[in-house]
Amino acid sequence: MTQVEAVARHYDALDVHYREIWGEHVHHGYWRSGRERPEQATRALVELVADAAEIRAGARVCDVGCGYGATSRWLVAERGAAVVGLTVSAAQHRHALADLGGAENPRILLRSWLDNGLPDQAFDAVIAIESISHMEDRARVMAECHRVLVPGGRLVVLDWLAGEGASRWQRRALLDPICRDGRLPELNTLRDYARLAATAGLTEVHGRDISAHVWRTWPVVLARGVRRLPSDRELRRLVLDRSHAEHGFITMTVRVLVGYATRAFRYGMLTARRA
Repeated sequence: MTQVEAVARHYDALDVHYREIWGEHVHHGYWRSGRERPEQATRALVELVADAAEIRAGARVCDVGCGYGATSRWLVAERGAAVVGLTVSAAQHRHALADLGGAENPRILLRSWLDNGLPDQAFDAVIAIESISHMEDRARVMAECHRVLVPGGRLVVLDWLAGEGASRWQRRALLDPICRDGRLPELNTLRDYARLAATAGLTEVHGRDISAHVWRTWPVVLARGVRRLPSDRELRRLVLDRSHAEHGFITMTVRVLVGYATRAFRYGMLTARRA
């Protein structure tokens, strides 16, 4: 099974749980004060990306790993952008199209980023929220970002990362199982991402660790899952049945929280520009 197939199967198998527990955005929230409601934090993270990518009315945007298309739809509705989103999950693609109700913007494609078929210099901005960590050959991932951007176009990446000083035991006990259960080939550091972007020819490369603003996502997700257990037979099966292909995703939640607490697991934001 290829990496793309493994990621697609993961999201297809957990489709209902992602939509009902994580919500339509399927990514972290961004807490500025720590007092925001989860829905406000989720929107704040999208706004953070849109501002960093300098997305304005008429901007052509590619949403790499768009999931159910919620961020793509927000960029159309709130920023007046023209958006193309890509997902490898057939379940996500199906729900995204249903939510669009026939609208042509955003355009959601069932397609891998490493085989995207998009034209050169087609976008003013490329955004990738928690998707590049699922991909192999990240040098080629960044090269594709560079290729499809117009000169002066912006790249904004938010992603799961390894801490710069993660020890051997932290990798063995935390990061390696997170990769296995989250269908991630490996976890890079923020410096790795910056180096890959620069090697691809991108300029004005800047990385920022925003873990302190996003870690609260996981207690929210854990609490939502616990509340659903009594009434959700499929979720109970996922928790209790060790033979379930995605059983490890449950324990991954705890590992991520421990990873944040020990700084072995981080969350970063990378911005860059095509010269």
